[in-house]
Amino acid sequence: MVVTVLAIIAGVVVPQVTDVIDDAKNSAMLHDLREISLVIERYRLEHNGNPPDLIENETLVQLSEKTDADGNRGAGAQFIYGPYVGKIPPNALNGVSRVFRINTAPPDNLSSRVGWIYHPASGQIWAGLYPEYVDLEIVDGEGSTGP
Repeated sequence: MVVTVLAIIAGVVVPQVTDVIDDAKNSAMLHDLREISLVIERYRLEHNGNPPDLIENETLVQLSEKTDADGNRGAGAQFIYGPYVGKIPPNALNGVSRVFRINTAPPDNLSSRVGWIYHPASGQIWAGLYPEYVDLEIVDGEGSTGP
């Protein structure tokens, strides 16, 4: 009898806890996406409307280093803009902080992508919506986990 009652309680509580965890991950991802979008917009305002377009070491380096008005990175008196962020945060849905470049906007299949998906020509960024942590060995050059 006691075991049956505990099983019923567990059947009710466990799905609710899972929903709360999923909601927290979605909220964190949306918060980070908004922050990255605001940083990109600030960069554009300070660089004659041009978005950051240089991806090195899987991140938008022009956001994390000092730049001049043309977006060139460096140190010295002419490099007065930035850094805007210390580093790009991981996507809370899948734990990937890597920025993937795409050539067409909007991207296809966000549900099978991880990390952050960036279109340099427009300066738009999207979150990969793949809901699980992944091994980056199986991810292609545009952040997709599937064929």
